[in-house]
Amino acid sequence: MAKKRIHQLAKELDVASADILFKAKELGIQVKTASSGLTEDEEELVKLSYKEDSILEETETEVEEVKEIEEVSNEKNEDTKDINIVEVTEGSTPEDLSIIIEKDSTEIVSDLMSLGIMQSITSSLSNEEIEKLLETYNIIPEFTEKIEIKRSDLVEEIQFEDKNEQLKTRSPIITVMGHVDHGKTTLLDFIRKEKVADNEAGGITQHVGAYKVDFGETGITFIDTPGHEAFTQMRARGANVTDIVVLVVAADDGIMPQTIEAINHAKSANVPIIVAINKCDLPEANPSLIKAELTKYEIISEDLGGDIPVVEISALKGDGIDDLLETLSLVAEIEELKANFDTFASGYIIESRMEVGKGNVSTVIVTRGILKQGDFIYSGSSFCRVKSIFDHANNNQKEIIPGTPADIIGWDNSPTAGDQFISVKTQKEAKSMAEKNKEILKNFDDNSYSAESRVNEMMKLLQEGELTSVNIILKADTNGSVEAIKDGILKLSTEEINIQVVHSAVGGIVLSDIDLASATNSIIVGFNVRPDSQARNMGQSKGIDIRTYSIIYELLDDIKEAILGQMTIKTEEAVIGMVDVKTTFRAPKVGVVAGSVVSEGKVLINSKARLLRDGVVIYEGSIASLRRFKDNVETVNEGLECGIGLVDYKDIKEGDVIEVLGEVEI
Repeated sequence: MAKKRIHQLAKELDVASADILFKAKELGIQVKTASSGLTEDEEELVKLSYKEDSILEETETEVEEVKEIEEVSNEKNEDTKDINIVEVTEGSTPEDLSIIIEKDSTEIVSDLMSLGIMQSITSSLSNEEIEKLLETYNIIPEFTEKIEIKRSDLVEEIQFEDKNEQLKTRSPIITVMGHVDHGKTTLLDFIRKEKVADNEAGGITQHVGAYKVDFGETGITFIDTPGHEAFTQMRARGANVTDIVVLVVAADDGIMPQTIEAINHAKSANVPIIVAINKCDLPEANPSLIKAELTKYEIISEDLGGDIPVVEISALKGDGIDDLLETLSLVAEIEELKANFDTFASGYIIESRMEVGKGNVSTVIVTRGILKQGDFIYSGSSFCRVKSIFDHANNNQKEIIPGTPADIIGWDNSPTAGDQFISVKTQKEAKSMAEKNKEILKNFDDNSYSAESRVNEMMKLLQEGELTSVNIILKADTNGSVEAIKDGILKLSTEEINIQVVHSAVGGIVLSDIDLASATNSIIVGFNVRPDSQARNMGQSKGIDIRTYSIIYELLDDIKEAILGQMTIKTEEAVIGMVDVKTTFRAPKVGVVAGSVVSEGKVLINSKARLLRDGVVIYEGSIASLRRFKDNVETVNEGLECGIGLVDYKDIKEGDVIEVLGEVEI
């Protein structure tokens, strides 16, 4: 049974909390503050003591009563001097507490340090830490629950009601979940007869993909979610739009942290789960052990008396895949998945990104109605006239039906992944709804802060004390990557070092990012994006630290190592030259050659190279050929013209930039 806190008992007895605190100490009960708890026996003892005091007071003379009160008052003052009770929100920071108790936040941080609590101005404190701190100020906290406003609380999801006669069977939406490297993408590769895994950096899925395959009467739509722990939110989003979850578990590896997380997401979304035990072709595979382990998480297979279908497969060889698809079709049939086809379209944004030549692109899944080319839609603070619709194979489509994924272009700005989209009659209506949502979200979205407000905030922190903090500006190629990496970076904060993401956005690293980094003393981190020439030069002149990555766990590991090592990351590779592509032409044996000018540094034959288009990396490889006029050369220096051919790559266009990489001393 829960203990009764001292301040609660004080209210019942209509006395001051300090009196109860004093009485409890007098009776030898170990308590410190008004938030300390009393057992039932201790509570009765305190109450009984008050009754005895009341009888004693009635029989004693007025003089004795006054003397006793004075003695009690004197002793009480020694122990509790002017104790005040204040309301404090759970998880308050030293900055929050400075307002409540009217003390400078740096002084509070110093007092915390003297108590052995190492926290920064903006760190959330536990209730115990707050109690311990406020006790030194003779203040008793009365905690109130922290209320967090989520994006979904501000922009409500619209629920539609359709009559049974309006509904028709639609494709099931399947989310594939599981731990990193357990074979989720390999499974989809076999099903779709495509090699998506080969295109992913480091062999892991960096983005959420949605694909539809022909199977059964309606086909099956799959959502492939990354398994790395940094993509928690992306997987959660996948579970929220899915009908069935396929949980992939490697037979040789067993239950892992992301496996448990995926189970929790599926349960919270209240969707059926099918377990696919992968890698059953390996000698060390033990499917029975996996089934036994799953029972700990209330996932009980049918052969163990439960209701969860379990299929043993080998995604690499294709064993058991037909059984899995049959099971999916059967579960989908039982679920009776239907939608209204004859109405305005609606669905969800699965992913959004910027693509060269297309602008803002979003991957969507339609869950109701038919989305057609030319429709007007809005999602959150973004609106769109659907200019083009592409399926996952990049084929142009005129319309898409419920249960189907597609890429659409025509957005005014990048929509937020996870948001619902709604089709309306006119562009005016779509724009109006987007503007309305933008107004609601302006104080919620981190990107709404101006550079000036960021500078003022940073200056305030610097002036308030000697705090060790790291500010980061994050740029990435897709909205989902920004969201996931930002969450991963913030989790790297330690007691000694506080990390803040002062700005995050989709797109290449540009001059405005350098200006903001300079003003806020930030590191710039890029994921699958690069700085343009102007940004690079300005960054170098201002001493701005710019780090770029193509694999998420390397990014997070490097930042963690940098924090622990006081920002001393060793690098082996650096940009030694920048080349502007002026024109292209074809050459025998080489293919497409970039007629270029070396704008910075130099170019070396056989060097590693990256091709950038609008700041986004679209090719990584090496230089196959290097010519000056008609001669093959080893080196071309800054300011000179040259012809460059890239290994196994032909899609070079005027305006592209080639980064030349070279080895540097560690």
